[in-house]
Amino acid sequence: MAVPYEELSNPARTVFLVSVGAFSAGELAQAFRSRRGALRADMRAEIVFRVMFFGGILLLPLGRAVAPSAVIGGGASLFCLGMLLGWLGALLRWWSFVSLGRYFTIVLKTSEDQPIVERGPYRFLRHPSYTGLLLVFAGTGLMVGNWVSAASAVILVLAALIYRLRIEERALTAALGDRYRQFAASRARLIPYIW
Repeated sequence: MAVPYEELSNPARTVFLVSVGAFSAGELAQAFRSRRGALRADMRAEIVFRVMFFGGILLLPLGRAVAPSAVIGGGASLFCLGMLLGWLGALLRWWSFVSLGRYFTIVLKTSEDQPIVERGPYRFLRHPSYTGLLLVFAGTGLMVGNWVSAASAVILVLAALIYRLRIEERALTAALGDRYRQFAASRARLIPYIW
């Protein structure tokens, strides 16, 4: 049986808070980066994506409040699995930040001079930072220990990411043309060798 956050041991609560803090710090560091000469792809789409993304965050505690009996069994093992998935997702996302360097922006921007990056996780995926984000949400959902919270948050964030990656791919194709088409043809979007 999963343990509610309020009843977690002090070490587990500390791990949870450090994990959330580390992820948030990584996201904030990226949010304040700017890229001169790049064009915003679609501000309306950014707003829709942000609303859905923050909705996914809110569903984590809301699912527990609405369906407190939707407990995922597993206790400490489930918490540890969630922590592992969450940290793997955060590390994949941060690796994506480093691999793209100044070309990684939180707000979707493109420029004709940007290179096609094929190193790091981009050797296997078109959107590894989004895969990392899904792993973070899946892991956090397991740490919360409520299947309604976990499933609803992951489904909403997945829908938001699919919406965003389609806009991103159109913008990259428009800016980079055949270079991006060739890159995209040899890589899956979110799950290596599958989609």
